[in-house]
Amino acid sequence: MSHIRSKVAVRNNWTTSNSGRQVSFYLASFATCGTLLGNVLPHIGGVPYYVDFVRLYNKGFAVPVPDKLNQRFQRVLDLLKIDKDNKMRFIPFMACGFDMFSAGTLGRFGIHIGLPVNFTYDNVENIDKSKIKLNEQSVIWESDAGKRLLNALIVPENGQLYAIAKEIKMRDSYKLFFDTFYATASVFLTYAGSVTLNQRLNLYSKPRSLRILGYCLIAFVNTANYVMLKDLTQHIYEEKIDKELKELSPIFAEGGKQFYTQILERNKALRVLMGKEGEAKYTVLGNENFLIRTKHLPLVQRKAYFEEQESSSETSLLS
Repeated sequence: MSHIRSKVAVRNNWTTSNSGRQVSFYLASFATCGTLLGNVLPHIGGVPYYVDFVRLYNKGFAVPVPDKLNQRFQRVLDLLKIDKDNKMRFIPFMACGFDMFSAGTLGRFGIHIGLPVNFTYDNVENIDKSKIKLNEQSVIWESDAGKRLLNALIVPENGQLYAIAKEIKMRDSYKLFFDTFYATASVFLTYAGSVTLNQRLNLYSKPRSLRILGYCLIAFVNTANYVMLKDLTQHIYEEKIDKELKELSPIFAEGGKQFYTQILERNKALRVLMGKEGEAKYTVLGNENFLIRTKHLPLVQRKAYFEEQESSSETSLLS
């Protein structure tokens, strides 16, 4: 028994020794660099692999972007007044699922915009219902929720133009670098704060459990700050981009209302069709349900912002 205790004591002494602290420093440096590269690499050198992972395939082959979607994509670039030399840096592709996707940055690797398959739907009749599954189960299309989902998958052209423009503006911004800074700083400050706490309170001479408690508290504070700053930045950019697009063109102003109307209707239908999982994922109004965080502005709020133009114009006509 005394032999076991002596081993534990040696191990405790090593973790507080100079060599133990040096190893901790190297591990913290590795974690900080890993966090930095993990946030940036998928959008620079790793973007081709990232895009291939979410790309839509059919029988093992990548599904090409239809001509009509390519034309709409180019129209968005024209409406956004993208320089002719930079247009080739924006690359559309067909993505899995029914949500927009984007990756990359303006540079040699370009910005890749994933277009959902439902952007190819013109009407309910040309939807291949057999390919749409919910939790690997077929959808009861004859139900009210099934019919609502079908109608919600049809996004009008202006709504598609807005959705593409929104992703381009978000990706062509500094948000990626803010998010990377927040994550990297959070990891670094957790280590730096732990070292400072140990030195200020002389925790190296105290029980290990006390040091672990201090580390957990510092990690919790830094994680909370990271989440708060990341979500706040997301909200700021979403408001900023919606404002810019609404003022830039009436096409985007109308498209924003159309897009969020369809997304909200889709979420309401999914809430019913997915049962308890749908109730946990979406609210009655169609907003996304978040347990603690609010990762995005409420969809109802974003839709209402684009509807303000109509209400104000009607008021001015009446006056």
